[in-house]
Amino acid sequence: MKLLDRLFGRPEEINGGERCPTYLWRWTLLKTSWFKAYLHHFVGDDWSLDLHDHPKRFISIGLWGWYIEQTPCPMSSTCDCRKRIYSAPWIRSFPATHIHRLSVPSKNCWTLVIVLKTVREWGFWHKGQFIQWLEYVR
Repeated sequence: MKLLDRLFGRPEEINGGERCPTYLWRWTLLKTSWFKAYLHHFVGDDWSLDLHDHPKRFISIGLWGWYIEQTPCPMSSTCDCRKRIYSAPWIRSFPATHIHRLSVPSKNCWTLVIVLKTVREWGFWHKGQFIQWLEYVR
């Protein structure tokens, strides 16, 4: 990680605005006017138990490790979420409206993430209701 810090600068610590333990370290590898590339090191579960979406289309490339993704269970009254395990290597692409939550039991998963331009607000889904992220973290 020291080599990464030297090459790309100190990573961004993602911890819910210091409201929860750190669950992700993010290095910015490249920024252009139409996309950004990040190296993510997941060290814990998403801090919220609620599902969330994103403001941008994502392309995720699994480099090392694994995680469990929870997504809504469509058209079912018997389950809240589907769970699926993703083990590196993988390449996934999903729209900004993709609703999910990640848990990382191993506390060690590395991904290369490419995000495109912002297309919407992002937020969390609590009891089927969308809550804009800033309102949610308050």
